[in-house]
Amino acid sequence: MILAEYRRFLQTLANAGSQDLRKVANLVLEHWNDLLPLTTAQGQRVKKLVELAQANWETTIANIQPIPVQASVTINAICQLKSLRVGPFRGFAKPEDFDLASSLVLIYGPNGTGKSSFCEALECGLLGSVAEAESKRFREQNDYLKNAHTNTFTAPEIMATDSQGREVAVQANEAAYRFCFVEKNRIDSFSRIAAQTPAKQTELISTLFGLDSFNEFVRNFSAEIDGRYIDLIGVKATTLAQKRQSLAGSEQQRKTNTEELGKLDAEEIALANQYREGCTFAQMVMELRGYDENAGHIKTIETELQQPLGAKSKLSIANLQALQQSIRNDLANISAKQQALAEAGHQVSFKQLYEAVSQVQSSSPANCPACKTSLQQVAVNPYTHASNELKKLQHLAQLQQEMQLLNNTINQSLNSLSQVVTTCTAHFASNNALSAYDISSSSPANVGWWDSLHRTLNDGFTSWQHLA
Repeated sequence: MILAEYRRFLQTLANAGSQDLRKVANLVLEHWNDLLPLTTAQGQRVKKLVELAQANWETTIANIQPIPVQASVTINAICQLKSLRVGPFRGFAKPEDFDLASSLVLIYGPNGTGKSSFCEALECGLLGSVAEAESKRFREQNDYLKNAHTNTFTAPEIMATDSQGREVAVQANEAAYRFCFVEKNRIDSFSRIAAQTPAKQTELISTLFGLDSFNEFVRNFSAEIDGRYIDLIGVKATTLAQKRQSLAGSEQQRKTNTEELGKLDAEEIALANQYREGCTFAQMVMELRGYDENAGHIKTIETELQQPLGAKSKLSIANLQALQQSIRNDLANISAKQQALAEAGHQVSFKQLYEAVSQVQSSSPANCPACKTSLQQVAVNPYTHASNELKKLQHLAQLQQEMQLLNNTINQSLNSLSQVVTTCTAHFASNNALSAYDISSSSPANVGWWDSLHRTLNDGFTSWQHLA
């Protein structure tokens, strides 16, 4: 019955719906036995449908085939049922005849006397099948319809009268008589349809007309076939999109590279012209890198760079002039201080005397160092007098100390100048007028040596000018 209802449903799609919709509907019909036992649990049916579509989509037709023509029976041809002969069938072990000529026929009896078998016999005679057998999944309906005791089955025979009052045999026609059977329980449930939800109302209507099994079959289809069950984009489509994207990137890279190559060509021409007017880039590279036995400019420069460099003298004319000025200033200062000491010659003599008296105090602390008279008897204590006078002559001591510092500074400056002369004679060993003034290996430089540097030589220049 479910299959028959589905076939009738397909007829509504014959002139409606898309081609893909009709192909899916035909796919369900072709694989009916595979899909019927599956439900919506974990997407069983939709997953199976997707699997079948992927394997059979190209071979599945899109046209809806008409329902096979049944025996020619017209609904209006029968006006009233007259009799039913049933048996062996279900609860009837032998043939039984029932008179159905009245307008109202009541069947009454205790449990197990065949009431249900009577109704199923009417259903089988009018429809050619029994819905209960389908709901219980009997592979062969005859196995369900056989009598348990005789293990035999005979199709029920129904007689009726037509519109002309003639008695005729009823031919089973499911399409013509499928809504002739309504169970009492279905009517009771349908009477309360207004109080139900729309989904429940649909279920009650389908139950009233014996379509509950078909309705259950329909409910076991998922509402949508979406990305959870099928790759809607397609592996090849995804791969194609990726390749197109990669190709677009490569094309953009090619354009960029072409532009960069053009810029490089222009830069090569400009660089070659900077190297030599009218020279090509290839010629420039060949001359720089070399060819055959020609080493090339780069190789020649690298060879020159590998040669050891001479030691740097770190000398400069500015430093030399600064050293010259420093020596002159120091000599002028020491000359001035010597003049000051010469003018205070008698004070220097007394300073030396007082220093000598102070130095012998430790060896003769109680007597005068000159006459050996006891210090208690002298008019003036020589040690105290010498100490007081030394304090008065302190500026002479300071002047002598400054002269000593200046002498040390001059000696250091002259030694530095001597090293400069030595460096110059070492860098220019031949025909150097300064060779005679190189005293690095002899006595240290002094003021006389300094003065000799400023005397005019036979060539009209001083040694200092040669040094500069």
